Amino acid sequence: MSIAEIKAEISHMTLDEKAEIVRAIGWEYDAWDLQMIEDGKPGGRLALLREEALTELRDGTAERWP
Repeated sequence: MSIAEIKAEISHMTLDEKAEIVRAIGWEYDAWDLQMIEDGKPGGRLALLREEALTELRDGTAERWP
């Protein structure tokens, strides 16, 4: 498998699958990385913020960034 093929497949992986690849390569996530993974899962703090932002964008109530 080529690097280009691997990169293409990564975009289809879940966060857990990506974490498994990183562990297989031998890289270790630090505490911040692990927290971001947890927060990004459904129901997590980051996931809730993302849903709130998307709702505001759809409703036209999002504040514009300077």
